[in-house]
Amino acid sequence: MTFLGTSTRREQNKQATKQAIVDAVAQLLRQGTGSAPTANQIADAAGISRRTLFNYFPSVDAIYSYPLHQVLDTMVESMEEDVDSLPLLESIIQGLKSDEVAAQLGQVAHFGAYITENESNGCMTANINEWQQATSDVLEKIGRRYPNADRFSIRVLTHALLGAGQAAFDEWLEHIPADQKQSTDITPELIATFHTLVTNAMQTLEQGITHFSLNSTSTSKDL
Repeated sequence: MTFLGTSTRREQNKQATKQAIVDAVAQLLRQGTGSAPTANQIADAAGISRRTLFNYFPSVDAIYSYPLHQVLDTMVESMEEDVDSLPLLESIIQGLKSDEVAAQLGQVAHFGAYITENESNGCMTANINEWQQATSDVLEKIGRRYPNADRFSIRVLTHALLGAGQAAFDEWLEHIPADQKQSTDITPELIATFHTLVTNAMQTLEQGITHFSLNSTSTSKDL
């Protein structure tokens, strides 16, 4: 029992440090230094050393993608919790309603707006790679949750979910005034709009694949 308790505390401390780093980046962006925050600036703002920073994230760019991974993890966890009582997408929509996800989506929106406005600094390319990694992670996690589903169906579902989220983000960008894009001062109202758009995107997806089954034993080899 002591070992499990220690392990849990260690994981909680790890997550807390990661979140402190992400929050430090958000704070630096709001301050509007005019350039991308450096590793040293982020470490100082988070109250850690540069070495510790890179113990938690392989690069500065990876920090910008962390909130997205958090949202995706929460979505997959919501699938597991309600798998026997709710349809898949309905369980995801329910999970999106939590305050925790709302906060995570706020940082996804904040960082996403910054990345979009600063494509020239290489951050966009790095985050495209992170998005591809996120796709692989979700694909693997959904596969573990639904071991009886065929691989092709899981792949289609994964890309549909991520594509719906991307569509919500693209739509949301059009709601941001130019001055707020430049200052990265995203208002709570705009974050609430993004949250609504993501939820609506999942509802739209649900309407299209209401009868999607994850219990099929067929595979793409049957084609």
